[in-house]
Amino acid sequence: MTVQTIPARVLVVDDDAMSRELLCVLLEAEGYAAEPADSGEAALALLTQDQPAPELVLADVQMPGTTGAELAGKLRRACGRQTLLLAMSGSQPAEESISRFDGFLLKPFKMEEIAAALSARSRPEAAAKGPARRERWAVVRGPAGAALPTEKLVTIDAPVSDPASNSGMDSQVASSEPVAGAPVLNETIYRQLAGSVPAQQLQEMYLLCVNDARARIATMRRLADAHDGAKFMREAHALKGGCGMLGATELHGMAALLEKDGLKAAAPGGQEVNFLDELAAACDRLERMLGSRV
Repeated sequence: MTVQTIPARVLVVDDDAMSRELLCVLLEAEGYAAEPADSGEAALALLTQDQPAPELVLADVQMPGTTGAELAGKLRRACGRQTLLLAMSGSQPAEESISRFDGFLLKPFKMEEIAAALSARSRPEAAAKGPARRERWAVVRGPAGAALPTEKLVTIDAPVSDPASNSGMDSQVASSEPVAGAPVLNETIYRQLAGSVPAQQLQEMYLLCVNDARARIATMRRLADAHDGAKFMREAHALKGGCGMLGATELHGMAALLEKDGLKAAAPGGQEVNFLDELAAACDRLERMLGSRV
């Protein structure tokens, strides 16, 4: 008799369409049943339907509307204790905004970290601790997805240590700062994706990333003309997250700089080249590199 394994259900909550679609593709390539929601409200509407709660909810904590600790509380009431709630973001959020989640993933993260978090959750010793001692998956990552030796489990009622003060990090710092001379593409991430995603689908994912980047550059030009720094930085933040997951290292680093410095980095001045033009040129370089691999 053949026993059919039911794939673990994962609800992906992210207001950015590109990041949401990319995460669902990556999760499904690893055997999960992924379902998207474009907001906290949409996620809660799905969870009220008459079906079992998902094993995992991945929720971005920098979305409009219900987000952060408030969203975590509503998700917990809708899902119950059996669901693992992981917050995610392309930047380190304030501790209070993620305090009611079971853990936090800093984009870009790997699918192995999802598996590890679910595995840790299901261990008998973790379950024995009960709700008051839920385990928390604290993941610290470096630029463009470089793993740092600080991944660990801590209990939710213990303070999360400052990543920058972790003794195992040596001189590395967990941040999204661009790296000087960063390659166009992280070959390690590309090979990992190529090993789990069909070639045609992989090309489509990167094309989606490039097209999304170009659309955001056009939007950021308009926002720069309107001097709307807040929305400008939000566009850069969204661009950074998707590029990081695909290992588009150069785009990821440049988007991180735009998010950090906002309109200052985008404004032309003296003999400086407009940074948005440089970002567009990075899209061209990535597209040419990918085209040579078809």
